[in-house]
Amino acid sequence: MALVLVGIDEAGFGPLLGPLCVGMSAFLVEDWNEGDQKPCLWKMLSAGVCRETKDKRGRVAIADSKALKLPNDVAESNAKRHPLMHLERGVLAAAANLETESVPLTDSALHDLLEAKLSGHPWYEGTPVSLPVSTIAPMLGISANLIARSLEESRVRLLAMRCRVMDEREFNSVIGATGNKGDVCIATLAHHLKIVLELAAAHPGASIRVACDKLGGRDNYALVLERILPDWDCSVIEQGADRSVYELNRKGTGAESHGAFRVSFQPEAEDEHLPVALASMIAKYVRELAMHRFNRYWSARMPELKPTAGYRQDAQRWLADAAAVVSKEDRLAMIRRA
Repeated sequence: MALVLVGIDEAGFGPLLGPLCVGMSAFLVEDWNEGDQKPCLWKMLSAGVCRETKDKRGRVAIADSKALKLPNDVAESNAKRHPLMHLERGVLAAAANLETESVPLTDSALHDLLEAKLSGHPWYEGTPVSLPVSTIAPMLGISANLIARSLEESRVRLLAMRCRVMDEREFNSVIGATGNKGDVCIATLAHHLKIVLELAAAHPGASIRVACDKLGGRDNYALVLERILPDWDCSVIEQGADRSVYELNRKGTGAESHGAFRVSFQPEAEDEHLPVALASMIAKYVRELAMHRFNRYWSARMPELKPTAGYRQDAQRWLADAAAVVSKEDRLAMIRRA
């Protein structure tokens, strides 16, 4: 029996500046034993994939993006250690194993591949950023081949990589309409669950499992799922602070329908599910590249302006430093409400 494993995670929920990015990755396990309730893709793909950045076998690290992103000050002290080196290697090497079978060579090409729409503000426009930013393309080709061999040997396929980008204007609009910051993540979840339904339709008979980080920080997602998928019945399997799990069945088909699938939410899901870890990396990499465009735009207007990653304390510093070139209208457009 086949199993589709989907992971969803966000980057940029807390910052004051920049977009919210929510990544998704999906894998097909072609030979799945239903008795294996928790298939571990790290174990299955261990010939080419690992969790650690320092690996004697040179395997590709797929892990929580927070563990893979190097601090800027560390990277500045060593020119060979670009802050995005591990994130970029994993995301682009994985992307080369989609149907395109090639590494995106600009951030615009990556956006097209991920269906990530980065627009709405002039600071995200301009010349595409050349990729990779931390290494050379041939090195990524070697990493892509490592992943390819491990996928082939394990009879696992990488079905999809996506990223939903919510710019500052849309972020503020959702909060203005709902009064709840958590709803911005729910809006992106709705986007990705529609893709899950498309994957389910493309792989009839396969079991579908979706693992998510605790998007929006709540425990009860039943009403959210029913609102997102009104044609589906939602049954609670378990629900609490540690984990919330739901089974969804298309209305009128019964509990044994092949269209049924499970969705789970848990803190630090990226440590337990490889698809969530890759989703976390996708979201973080896309956001980092977006902030590169942001800083490029404003530094062209004030060359001495120190870049920002958009997190609150440094964002306040940046807004003060950039006051001479950022208009009142720009501030209203770029500062997130919560």
